[in-house]
Amino acid sequence: MKRYISAVLAALILTSVSAVADQTATQTTPVNPFEEIQKIQQQMDQIFNQLHQKLLSDATFAGFNDTAVRAPAADIIDKGDHYIVKADIPGAEAKSIKVTEKDGLLKIEASTVKEEKEKGDNYVKQERFVGQFVKMMTLPKNADASKLKTDYKNGVLTITIPKRK
Repeated sequence: MKRYISAVLAALILTSVSAVADQTATQTTPVNPFEEIQKIQQQMDQIFNQLHQKLLSDATFAGFNDTAVRAPAADIIDKGDHYIVKADIPGAEAKSIKVTEKDGLLKIEASTVKEEKEKGDNYVKQERFVGQFVKMMTLPKNADASKLKTDYKNGVLTITIPKRK
């Protein structure tokens, strides 16, 4: 099974890298290496999330779910005098969410816990994520993260970060 997973992962990585190389070779405008690295990172996140979902659906890896880590989907929105960061963290309790900043890097951490199954429950399928959420993102240079404010409602964490003047 390990060989199978390694082969699938290797094929997915090679496919992503060759797609980026093909796209870069046909472009006539200058390539921004940072944008290309970000695109590759997003593709790798998608690959690992897909692999994670496949592993969770395989009964052989039923215990894997307890140690899983997922990067939540997040947006950064420029609102003129401040930034808004929105991150999807479904199922977490507000007290489990931790937001920190160091050297312009914002780190969001949260966790969800497995619900206790009641006697007689007969799950046909169980897909909801249980485990750790961790997301790290580089903030714009003018963001003043020392004054950030957070709000968590309906599974969405909203972080308001004022801009430096």
